[in-house]
Amino acid sequence: MTNEVNYDYYREKNKKSPKGRIAALVVIAALVIAAIIGSSIYMSLIQLKELNPAANYASVYTTNLLYQVGFFFAALVIISLFVFITNNVLIKNLRKYFKNNNLESRKLYNTPIALAIGLAGAFLTKQFFFSKALLFLNFVSFGRQDPIFDQDIGYYMFQRPFYMSLLDFLSNLWLFVVIYCAIYYLAVLVAVLNNSFDIKEMKDKLILRHNLINVAIFFVLKTVSYKFQREALLYSDFTKFDYVGAGYTDTNIWIKFYSVAPIIVLAIVLISSIFMWKGKLKKAAITIAVYPLIFVLVTIASGIIQNFFVSPNETIYEKDFIKNNMQETRAAYGLDRIKTHDFSTVKDLTPQIIENNKNTIDNIRVVDYVPTLNSNKQLQSNTNFYTFANGDILNYTVNGKEIPVMISAREINSQNLQNQNFINKTFKYTHGYGVVINPINKLTSQGTVEFLLSGLKMDTVDKQNLNITEPRIYYGELTNNFVIVNPKESKKEAEIDYDGTTLSYFDTGNANKIKLGLLNRTLFSLKYMDMNILISSNINSKSQILLNRNVVERAQMGVPFLKVDSDPAMTITSDGRLKWVLDAYTISNDYPYAQEFYTQSNEPDLRALNGINYIRNSVKITVDAYDGTVKYYIIDKEDPIIKAYQKVYPDIFSKEPLPEDIASHTRYPETLFKIQTEVLKKYHLDPNAHEENINNFYTNQDAWSIAKYPDETSPDKVRDIDAYYNMIKLPGELGKTEELILMRPFTPSAGKHNMTSWLAVRNSKDNYGEMILFNFPKNTNILGPDQVEVSINQISEISEYNTLWGQGKSNVFKGSLLVIPIENSVLYVEPIYIQSKSDSSIPQVKKVIVGYQEGADFKHGIGDNLEDALKNLFNGDLKLPDNKLPTVDQKDTGVTPPAVDTPSGEPTQPAEGQLDQQKLDELQKKLDDLMKQSQEISDLIKSLRK
Repeated sequence: MTNEVNYDYYREKNKKSPKGRIAALVVIAALVIAAIIGSSIYMSLIQLKELNPAANYASVYTTNLLYQVGFFFAALVIISLFVFITNNVLIKNLRKYFKNNNLESRKLYNTPIALAIGLAGAFLTKQFFFSKALLFLNFVSFGRQDPIFDQDIGYYMFQRPFYMSLLDFLSNLWLFVVIYCAIYYLAVLVAVLNNSFDIKEMKDKLILRHNLINVAIFFVLKTVSYKFQREALLYSDFTKFDYVGAGYTDTNIWIKFYSVAPIIVLAIVLISSIFMWKGKLKKAAITIAVYPLIFVLVTIASGIIQNFFVSPNETIYEKDFIKNNMQETRAAYGLDRIKTHDFSTVKDLTPQIIENNKNTIDNIRVVDYVPTLNSNKQLQSNTNFYTFANGDILNYTVNGKEIPVMISAREINSQNLQNQNFINKTFKYTHGYGVVINPINKLTSQGTVEFLLSGLKMDTVDKQNLNITEPRIYYGELTNNFVIVNPKESKKEAEIDYDGTTLSYFDTGNANKIKLGLLNRTLFSLKYMDMNILISSNINSKSQILLNRNVVERAQMGVPFLKVDSDPAMTITSDGRLKWVLDAYTISNDYPYAQEFYTQSNEPDLRALNGINYIRNSVKITVDAYDGTVKYYIIDKEDPIIKAYQKVYPDIFSKEPLPEDIASHTRYPETLFKIQTEVLKKYHLDPNAHEENINNFYTNQDAWSIAKYPDETSPDKVRDIDAYYNMIKLPGELGKTEELILMRPFTPSAGKHNMTSWLAVRNSKDNYGEMILFNFPKNTNILGPDQVEVSINQISEISEYNTLWGQGKSNVFKGSLLVIPIENSVLYVEPIYIQSKSDSSIPQVKKVIVGYQEGADFKHGIGDNLEDALKNLFNGDLKLPDNKLPTVDQKDTGVTPPAVDTPSGEPTQPAEGQLDQQKLDELQKKLDDLMKQSQEISDLIKSLRK
């Protein structure tokens, strides 16, 4: 008997109820979710910490997370409370209905439903507020008011977006309540009454009153939106040219309507509710119809005024509003900061002007970006696992002289590895090595690129300014995969650099990088879906993982609220380290009255910014190429948006200014400059300078185009000339000495090709970002780039050169045509390249064409180099000092120059990997003799024809 009782006891004790199983599953699910969320937070924090252990970049994530959590719980409480109160009213009304109709009361749930709906709504809205709330709570004044409502621009940028989001949240929430109540009443009544249900039951006084109150409250909330609809007119379009902003009809009709509309709506809601309460539905419907009737009448009135009065006389009615658009657009893109310099006359170029500006002449770019980069790939990659992704033009002091150079990083190219296994990609081929620096103003005697720093030994002509102490590049433009350093000491897994055989070990101290303990190995194997991280025997407790190695993505991680430019530039610091420098922008599309930017360009950076109407380059970012340390520096302290973010994230931006050795080599970002030049095409006219500028702006009489140039990919087409860097002395009193500028020329937009102006932005440390617009006299036709190109194509010598060189297995192509302003004159420079069709060949500059405008004609000169071309231009009447720049001897770099095609088409091959310089000189002399003979024959034929 006792055993039987004990048996029943244990059996009952161990029996699991369904509720117990459900509870266990809920606990397990909660633990799994908590583990996933916890691991996600942990991974985010350690990756942000790894960007710079000395900084607190994790505060970006924690700040955002706290705001998201805060808004999640705020939304949860608000939504749950709304639904809970609504349910109380619903249940109370339904119980009275059941009692009044002698129906059996049903159990109606409240709290579980309120919490479930609250949770769902909170998850949907947690991302809705926090980013706007950050700026709302850290408002910064712009010190500038909009021209219609006289509100600070900061209101539109920081406060209005949050207010609108809050109103949308409340309106949508109450709209949900309206629909929820109707469905709730309907569902319960159908369930209770079943077959006897009639829709008239919904007219019960309690039920009807509740629904009417809900609808009335919804419309009361909507009346608040009229304030924002008034302000939205500042973002609308007016005139036939779709200028952004409020026009005459907007300000005189619609703004007034939206000012009184809330009163009208409230009166209609009140009166119609009374009629509906009394059962006078017809009168209620007539009352409700008053609002759409008024709206239709206002629309008709505005249409009549716009079409019959304003549109035929837009220059009169819209003049002040066009001026508003001009002023605010110029301010939004920083164009109001541009200084102007008007040329009174344009002089013919003379030998004296050239000689007086010998430093400008000596710094003229005679090599193009793409051919130089291709040359570096052929001559300086050295192995199949190194390559050059990009090159950047900067200013450097070499042997005491500041010159323009192109600096290119030699990066690891793991895609070219023959064996794409885990060990090779993760342990061995982990980093690039060093940089190559080319002077862009000098060529070898064979027309190939020169080197100021080259080779894997980092041979340099200036060990003071171009000395590299740490050449290894673990973080670059091509490093998109993770690598693991400090594996078990084994030659098989050792890193490779230098000449392809030397062993290398990453050594920054274990504090800087993420250690691969068991937890991290597990998490990263899941992150990258690569079990090798977890099971590889080559990883030990000292091993560290280097991840987020793409410098653009790495720089973006710490400032997700900024737009990081995808074109980083490599620099050499004073202590010989390699650092990437990137630009970051504050952007917005909330600036009132400012025209939006749109482009059809194929450049991803530009297309990504379509739709913005405000931009500033407020931040420079540095990334150490060796250890990946990231730092953020504010360079535009006047930008209100970056001021606001600085208040939100006080630990992100460096308290120190941009280091001197970085600041002396910074460059104005091309992306921003291209956006500004695109906008400037129409908005170069200052409405405050001359009254007629407003009319000229409206009629497009003085609109510009970017100067055109033949498209290399399709010679029959033209494209906008690229912005380009030049080292020149600015005309007049603006220029004290040569400096690096970024410039772009303009032509009229009405199908004309003469050059009207050019915009320059300075890159020197003292004048960084200063923009100057140089305007040519309106009564003077200055040859534009495409007109000069037409003249060059008509030069008989060029045609003969093309014919002669084209006989070999070579391609002949032109480099970029550069417009070089010199005092009050303009010099045009264009190199001509020849390149063998073989994959291993490098391009050579065979001739340089220079010229200037003399009257209506283009006067040209041709030479093997810039100096010879200038002497030819002035018939030898020119004295230029020998400014030969010392360069690295390529015989010491292990570089093998390519074969060179002769006019006969027979290439001369390098002997034993090294082409003898004497043979090259002899070949060049033979080529020159052939060219001379060809010219003499051509002249003889011409004379015989006469």
